[in-house]
Amino acid sequence: MTLTPLRLDDLTWGDLVDAVRTRIPADSSGRWTLHAPVDPGMTLLDLQAYLLEQQVYRLDQVPDAVVHAVLRLLGVPGPAPATAAVTVLQIVPQEPGTRLRIREGASFSREPGRGTSFHLGHDLDVLPVSVTGLSVRDANGVRDHTADLAAGRPVPLAGAHVGPARIRVRLSVSGDGFPDGGTLSLLLALEQPAGPWTGNRTPDGWTAAAVPDVPPPVQLLWHYGPVGDVSPLPAAAVVDGTGGLRRSGLVRLTLPATAAGAERELVFATPAATFAAPPRLLRLSPNSVPAHHAQRVRLEESVDGPVVAQLTDRPPLPGFAVILPGDAAGRLIDVGRFALWESDDAGSGRAYDWTAVPDLAFSGPLDRVFTLDRAFGALRFGDGLTGQIPRPGRPGSGAVLWAEYRLGGGPSSNGGADPAVSVPARAAVPAALLAFPALATFARPRPGRAPGEEALPGDWVFTGGSLDTEPPDAPCTARALVPSEGGAEPETPAAARRRAATALAVVTRAVTAADHEELVLSTSGVAVARAHALVGAHPAHPGRTVPGAVTTLVVPRVPRAPGDSAAPDAVPLPVPDPGALAAVYSRLAAARLLGAGVFVAPPRYRWVRVRVTLAADTVRRQLLDAALRRHLDPLTGGDGNGWPFGGVLRPSALLRAAERALAAAGDRTPVRSVAVALDEGPYESCGDLPLRAGELPGPVEVLVCTAPPSGAAPREVRA
Repeated sequence: MTLTPLRLDDLTWGDLVDAVRTRIPADSSGRWTLHAPVDPGMTLLDLQAYLLEQQVYRLDQVPDAVVHAVLRLLGVPGPAPATAAVTVLQIVPQEPGTRLRIREGASFSREPGRGTSFHLGHDLDVLPVSVTGLSVRDANGVRDHTADLAAGRPVPLAGAHVGPARIRVRLSVSGDGFPDGGTLSLLLALEQPAGPWTGNRTPDGWTAAAVPDVPPPVQLLWHYGPVGDVSPLPAAAVVDGTGGLRRSGLVRLTLPATAAGAERELVFATPAATFAAPPRLLRLSPNSVPAHHAQRVRLEESVDGPVVAQLTDRPPLPGFAVILPGDAAGRLIDVGRFALWESDDAGSGRAYDWTAVPDLAFSGPLDRVFTLDRAFGALRFGDGLTGQIPRPGRPGSGAVLWAEYRLGGGPSSNGGADPAVSVPARAAVPAALLAFPALATFARPRPGRAPGEEALPGDWVFTGGSLDTEPPDAPCTARALVPSEGGAEPETPAAARRRAATALAVVTRAVTAADHEELVLSTSGVAVARAHALVGAHPAHPGRTVPGAVTTLVVPRVPRAPGDSAAPDAVPLPVPDPGALAAVYSRLAAARLLGAGVFVAPPRYRWVRVRVTLAADTVRRQLLDAALRRHLDPLTGGDGNGWPFGGVLRPSALLRAAERALAAAGDRTPVRSVAVALDEGPYESCGDLPLRAGELPGPVEVLVCTAPPSGAAPREVRA
């Protein structure tokens, strides 16, 4: 039954006036006889009723300050501030072979003059370096992938089995070369496997919101030098933004001096490629740098400055606001620092930092706080009761105000990558990929180009100052390698309420088995496809039930698109890498109950043998093999969400799967029977074979047999 909403504002102005008028005769002992509107006492009662009605009205209203406070009490972040879009730009000098430096904060824009300038996040050395070759050595030998890299085909950087891997990138240095200490900023775009329930891929998984503290899947060793004679780079010379090839990212390498016209090799290797799935490289782009739709402004003013004048020329009244310079209206993102020199009663003073808060309602009279007003580009201060009123002092000389803030942000800067650098489609483009306009450019094929051939310059215009480049006024352009994303306006209180309603339903404590599984699946920075909690299971006491112990089995996400099962780097039995297990354990350990023991482990696989007996031989043996393996797959088997942990193997269900596979191919060969065996045990064609708790089938071996009508012994054919 739906309850009627509680209404507290149930008194109108007329109700209040009537209630007071009826009490006048008794409370005045009959001495107040004139109750007409012309009586001054009635005028005062009308005014008091008006003021009281306004107060009663607030009982049914929840102000924004209360919303912010309740969200903080519930542990839910308050309304999100404005955010700036971010992309990756590849800087291209207009004169090939030129070496230059672009300073932090330099701006590029695709549409100059429209407020869409992006600013570099750090200094960039633009080196005259181009990628001319790529080869990979793993357990299967050495293979040259230069043509694949030029055509945009994914390149596996490791083999399918755990073992050493060594990736060699051939670099060609032109122009003037570069001196000792030059930093090469290289974007590695890796293909990220999507969920097994869709089978689609994300062409470029680079994101500025990548989780930085996830342990890497492998330990990479970096080398650089002449071809065939490379030397290791010190650890301080490498900043790996890929997290050990876990995701797309920027790698910054401080390299020794290299002369012009030299051929060099960049080698990164690992003694044990313990990836859940071999990473697939899509693109290598040198001279790349992150760029944000945010301009950083640093302000320092003396007593004669325009902002200080706003503070000193106005009386210290409530609702005090300061408008920031730099056309901040509608573009103010955040304030990194705001400090004022304030004098004390003794005549001396010092600089005090002021802090940005979501709301002033819960601040005291001595709190140096302010709120941001993005619409007006202003800082709003307190009234002396909820927040202190700013009163800058007058030092003998020097600055009085120091401020640092960012301008930009908003969704207008979100957009796709430049078509000239988009990754071409594979032979079959998933329809779901074409449904997203932001990813549509990745599905447009482009003609391949020879290794070392320069692409067309980017269409981003340099809009910085002459001193933003070294040498000054060096001409250059840029191209966007990934779509710019992340720009948004500040979250409204109404949107924050809706988000809070969802956030309160998010699991944050590990209490039940479902809680453990949900926490594992929502671990940031790692790709987890499935999780299964075994209550009472302790790794040190197998086969026994240990109270308070919970072991969660983790199945990682690996590629499962059509054709992946036949790829040389296919992963039929996914196993999480050690870094992913460490990240999952950290999340569970922080959410566990007091006294509980949490453990994480890779999935438990069990060898399964399936024998299919047909009435006649068929050329569809490979089809049957693939169909039954897919039916028992840990990610896509069963009902499509993966074979259930500890699920029962029923020959009748496998028989139906085999018949459906033949019928879908138009093959009417009758299936006589299907038998299943575990490990080295005998085949069972009638009864069910249950797996142990938490086990998954694998590896799966399929045998196809034919039974001639004469009744001769069946001929076994390995699929």
